[in-house]
Amino acid sequence: MFDLAFFDGEFAERALEFVREHEGLGIAVEFVTSSGQHLDVLEVLTSDEGVRLVTREEWLVFLPYEQIAHVNVSPLKDHRMASFQVVTSVA
Repeated sequence: MFDLAFFDGEFAERALEFVREHEGLGIAVEFVTSSGQHLDVLEVLTSDEGVRLVTREEWLVFLPYEQIAHVNVSPLKDHRMASFQVVTSVA
């Protein structure tokens, strides 16, 4: 199960590590919801209740942790596209 500690800790660390391993390439992050919706995410803001996602389509989506099925991370090969920004917390 995903939670605040995961996104503020392990996920942020692994995202930075992934960027270093791919020689500074940006990364693409996709959240998949429990209902099967795929969200191409530029930024994640964490809170105790869930995540606020800013998507590439310029949507602001609140997603409770229990509705996150999985998160995909891949290198962003098109340098013209904005890269995912590493996780930050909100009060």
